[in-house]
Amino acid sequence: MKTLYELKNIKHYYEGKKVLDIEELILEENQIIGFLGPNGSGKSTLFSLLSFVTKVSKGEIIFDGLCSTLLGFDAKQDIVILPQNPYLLKRSVFENIAYGLKIRKSCDNLEEEVYKALTLVGLDKSFSKRKHSELSGGEAQRVALAARLVLKPKVLILDEPTAGVDTNSAQLIKEAILLAKQKYNTSIFISSHDYNWLNHICDKKVALFQGELIQSESINLLFAPWEKNEEGNLVKVFLDGQKLVIPNSKEKKRDSIMMINSDYIHLEKMPTLKNITEESLSATVSSIHQQNCQNHLLVEFSLGGICLNSRLKKENIEKDYLLPGNNIFVKIDTQKVQWL
Repeated sequence: MKTLYELKNIKHYYEGKKVLDIEELILEENQIIGFLGPNGSGKSTLFSLLSFVTKVSKGEIIFDGLCSTLLGFDAKQDIVILPQNPYLLKRSVFENIAYGLKIRKSCDNLEEEVYKALTLVGLDKSFSKRKHSELSGGEAQRVALAARLVLKPKVLILDEPTAGVDTNSAQLIKEAILLAKQKYNTSIFISSHDYNWLNHICDKKVALFQGELIQSESINLLFAPWEKNEEGNLVKVFLDGQKLVIPNSKEKKRDSIMMINSDYIHLEKMPTLKNITEESLSATVSSIHQQNCQNHLLVEFSLGGICLNSRLKKENIEKDYLLPGNNIFVKIDTQKVQWL
């Protein structure tokens, strides 16, 4: 898969304070990539850099093979961002969606293109006659998204696209994103605090914490509900009755979201029984995928109805003859978890 962005030795400062520190990050084209992290982790700042709205303080950003300092205006127009609180013009829905095309002097089949964009976000063409002031929050967000999709961008950056919208709008936004990837080969970067929604749409996830990259390959999330044991630590009870106890989690709430790097999930084929302990959980291999690194494969498995993954060396998978459908034991290094 072709590299779209390559970030090297990025350090970005705001009013003298370092807000981003990323040694290396590679983002590939035609993928939906989710960006995770608590407020203040640097997601919006990173999006500002990726859209070239802001110039990076230190480091190098390469886009589509060219250093950002060499990019022309046309290349930057291929990147479109939808901010967390999008602004609509005080005009009709049609004029809001058509505005970008008119600015770019791409007015051929204007009505048809606007109606196509409306359809993408689940709105009828008759909706184009509405005024901006007649829209609900979810409708306004979808119109703002349509105004970006009509440009058929190479890169679409979405900062909290489902914040404050109803469940139906969130689902329609998800469908529009998937269609944009399919129809226009658009690469889509999304940040959202709706981790369940994000988890179901992304090809890949990137996590940030205090401006630093935690993991840029495979991230596993465990969602609420959690139970508390006698010591007050969180316990995940899976649908099949298996339990995962997280030590040193007394201060965490029952609605917390746990994040674990796939490198810290260890798999053992059941018949080998080499390192099985009381903490080992039983699971079934769902699929095995090639990663960018030729020496590793991503093993997806089902644990108590939840899909997780582990990154293993190719030689180890071949040695243990690990295949989809195999029953395995799983051990999660609970000392390496992060919380969102």
